[in-house]
Amino acid sequence: MNKKLYAMRSGASCFFMRYAFLLFLFFFSCKKGTDDKVAPPFIITGEWIFMSNTVSTESVTTYIIDDITYRNKITADYVTYNNNGTVTITGNSMVGSDLRFDVITKSYFSFYIGDDNDEDSVEAPFTSYMDTPYAAQQSFQLIGKDSIYFPAGTLMAIPDINGEERTSMTLPQGGTIRGFDNAMKIITTSVDAYSYTEDETTYHVVKKERMETDLAKQF
Repeated sequence: MNKKLYAMRSGASCFFMRYAFLLFLFFFSCKKGTDDKVAPPFIITGEWIFMSNTVSTESVTTYIIDDITYRNKITADYVTYNNNGTVTITGNSMVGSDLRFDVITKSYFSFYIGDDNDEDSVEAPFTSYMDTPYAAQQSFQLIGKDSIYFPAGTLMAIPDINGEERTSMTLPQGGTIRGFDNAMKIITTSVDAYSYTEDETTYHVVKKERMETDLAKQF
């Protein structure tokens, strides 16, 4: 065979093999990327230990007296103490057993008249102690890889910052899930809007809450 022709064929063969290898890497990477998008980031089913709740809450009460609008705002940010209990996740259900936690923090009260927006807060203690643990069960829906929705509320009975019996655990809530090596964080938000009348004055309340529930894998 002509040496020049042989060299050309050998070069073409090497070029093809090298190109084929690059194409293989390209398609493998594309397939892997597609699979990564489809596969869930971690498994949430199983037994989990309840570690704590990190809560940020704000409640604004608006009312009118003698044609003047008044607003009261209460805020609090805290991490729960004396946490205990387990959470079992199967299918689309979460079951909490022996759950309990205490709240020991400070709240901040602000009062506004008319169009006044200057904040002048007064600090006050905000505490809540659970005498006995409780059990609860809630359904949930996973949306995509890391979004979650609780149509009837979460497991956590966070106390009402206004000192009422209302609790956000009965409200529909959406949020996200973050997975770690042997831990999971569920982040949810809720809005509770309601009105009540007292001494012929109607009070409109809007309470916003953001909660991070930390769970650790139970082995």
